[in-house]
Amino acid sequence: MRNRKTIVCTAAILALVGGVPTTSAATTPQAAGRTLVLPAGSVTGVTISAQQTGERWDLTVNYSVGFSFFEKRDGHPYETWVDIWEQDAADDDLVKRGRHVNIGPEPQGRTTTFRMSSDSLDGEEGAEEIYVRAFVKDMETGTQVQQSSRRIQLGV
Repeated sequence: MRNRKTIVCTAAILALVGGVPTTSAATTPQAAGRTLVLPAGSVTGVTISAQQTGERWDLTVNYSVGFSFFEKRDGHPYETWVDIWEQDAADDDLVKRGRHVNIGPEPQGRTTTFRMSSDSLDGEEGAEEIYVRAFVKDMETGTQVQQSSRRIQLGV
């Protein structure tokens, strides 16, 4: 009986002072509730390539979206999209916002192509440095993650 009382008191003290957790909020759904912010999937392998045909540019974006076991189990709806950016000395400029696509928590490779005029890409003197940001967002929690590609130079 004495050992049991000691164990209970020790557990209560640790719980009050924030010591060793009694349950893990990340693995216990009832403890997690809606306040726990977990990753909203992952975005990897973001690349951009460009091909010019006259005054038109085809910008092709490739990336992968992945999900953990817990994200698959929870089955939240997700959306993904890409934005094209032009690098500037002060602030980068958003060139084009991609279409938001609803997806389920299944790993997938994605490819999208933007057809743009040289004028829409020409924001400053000389060559343009373009890059893309790919996003995935958990529509239930609002949490999102992003990854950027390397910059490519376009001679517009």
